[in-house]
Amino acid sequence: MIYDLSRAERQHRAISNEKPAPNLVPKRCTCGKAAPAKVLVQHGKCHACQLADRVATLEPGDADLLLFMLGATPHWPRVRWGYRNHYLVNRRDRAAMERLVAAGFARAGAVLLQLQYFHATEVGCRLAGLDAKRTRVALSLGARP
Repeated sequence: MIYDLSRAERQHRAISNEKPAPNLVPKRCTCGKAAPAKVLVQHGKCHACQLADRVATLEPGDADLLLFMLGATPHWPRVRWGYRNHYLVNRRDRAAMERLVAAGFARAGAVLLQLQYFHATEVGCRLAGLDAKRTRVALSLGARP
């Protein structure tokens, strides 16, 4: 047991069992922003670069559909954005919605006849410019059938 040893020997064992101090070298993404080392090891990019890559896969009109889906249009004040979180897609907009789903900004919802509802995700709400409160409201609306 440890108490059978002399005090000097216990101190010696404690010192030999110590681990070196962690090396806290700040990690930086290729864009220059500081990022957690775990994220850089797993993905090779910071969160902002990953989001930029996902946004780059969209076409110009796709973001407008996302804004309309969330009610984030210029004729509504920003404090009302997120009052809805659904979009009943037609054939013309199907490809745009599939790109939004592939990028993770929207998810498919219920099917109505030959049409389908789509709802924005949390990342989609952030991309649309909703604050935290309006995002919570929009996500709670998107959970309804």
